[in-house]
Amino acid sequence: MTSPAVADLAGSTLLASLSPEALRAAAQLFTVRRYPKGAILVTEGDRLDVFSIVLSGRVKFFWRDDRGRQVDLAVVGPGEDFAAQSIGGEPMLTSVIALEDLRLASIPVAEFERLLLRHPQLALAYLKRVIALFRRSMAGRRSFSMEDVYGRVTEMLLASAVEIDGVLVTERFTHAAIGQRVGATREMVGRVLRELARGGYIKADRGRFTVLRKPPRHW
Repeated sequence: MTSPAVADLAGSTLLASLSPEALRAAAQLFTVRRYPKGAILVTEGDRLDVFSIVLSGRVKFFWRDDRGRQVDLAVVGPGEDFAAQSIGGEPMLTSVIALEDLRLASIPVAEFERLLLRHPQLALAYLKRVIALFRRSMAGRRSFSMEDVYGRVTEMLLASAVEIDGVLVTERFTHAAIGQRVGATREMVGRVLRELARGGYIKADRGRFTVLRKPPRHW
C-alpha cells in the first residue's frame, strides 16, 4: 500500500486545518486503499481499526433489517470521512457500501488519535465535524418521528433538486430509491408522487422530477 499524495489529503474538509508542513508529515501515516463499486466496506456492528477519508468515489450509509428492507441514510463523497463512529472502539451503527469505484486514505485509529493530540486545530475541526453529524442525525430522527411519508418525500425532492435553466430538477430516482431514503414502501412513494403531479407541484420525466412550485407542508 502507498501513502496518498499531499494534494489528495488537502481536499479533506477535516485535514484542511493543518499547515502544509503538518499535512506532508500526516500523509506518511495514511495508506491508500481501493474498493470496487458495490463493495460492502462496513457491516453494522463492526468495530473498525482504521479511520478513512474518501479520496475519490462515493459511499452510502444504510440500515437493512432481517427481512431485507433498507433505509438509505447518507451519501459521502471526496474530502469527507465516513468512519468517525470507529473512534473510541465503539461498533459502527450503520453499514457502508461503495456506490462507485473507491479510493480511501486510511490511518490506524490509534495513530489518528495521536494526530489529534499533536494538532489542537485538527482536534477542534474533528469536534465540529462530529457535532455536525450529530445535528444531521437529530434532524433525520425528527423528520422520521414527526413527518408523514408525504412530508419526507417532498422534503427529499426539494433538498436534492438543483437549479437548471431557472427551474429546480432532481437527479434520476426510482420510486424504490426514494422509498429507501425516506423509509417508505415504493407503493406509498408512488401515491405521493402521483398526487403531487396531479396538483401541479412536480413533473416527472424518465426518473427526474421538476419542481414546478413548492408543495404545501401538509397534504
